[in-house]
Amino acid sequence: MKRALLIVSALGAVAVANAQPTNFVDLGTINSISNDYNVADLSVIAPVAGSTVTWYRFNLAQATGSVGAYFDIDLFATGTTAQLDTEIGLYDNLGSMVANDDDDGHSLRSALTFGNTTPRTMPPDPFGFTNGVAANGRDGNLGVATYWLAVSNFSTTHGASNWTVTSTGTAQGTVQVNFRTDAVPEPATMAVLGLGVAAMARRRRK
Repeated sequence: MKRALLIVSALGAVAVANAQPTNFVDLGTINSISNDYNVADLSVIAPVAGSTVTWYRFNLAQATGSVGAYFDIDLFATGTTAQLDTEIGLYDNLGSMVANDDDDGHSLRSALTFGNTTPRTMPPDPFGFTNGVAANGRDGNLGVATYWLAVSNFSTTHGASNWTVTSTGTAQGTVQVNFRTDAVPEPATMAVLGLGVAAMARRRRK
């Protein structure tokens, strides 16, 4: 009986692993680069092409909330793609949806805001969000972990589990995905990184 349970558990683990998006961009660890909120700590250009879902994987350097740290994601588009209507969904490393949004950002774009609930932006925003919702931490808190961000066209359905995101959109273009945070690597994380660097140095000397 125990063996059967172990087999079932193992198969379940494999199913979860196989359900992860196969095509994604790994952004590494996101932490604070600029003290100016209006200057994104990381920006990437995401393609928006019909029903395709673009995935980004990243690690968060510091938990939000109790220490006052925030973590925000917003989308922005200009020029010929300014009228793109996008949606985003954030998932944890087990494939469970953390939060999703359609129109909280600039115009028809999307935005998610976690952590410190003191409003950091109020429309009109300094970076051009003339009609977006304030970045005030309404989406809760995030821990130090690996996360997955899905960027897609309207209309998108974000499933509750297994990274299940489907879009019926038809528009074509690109959007700029901005990550804004005051999170910095925690001391324990820095210690682990330091050990890794030291190990690499020893190997090179040998």
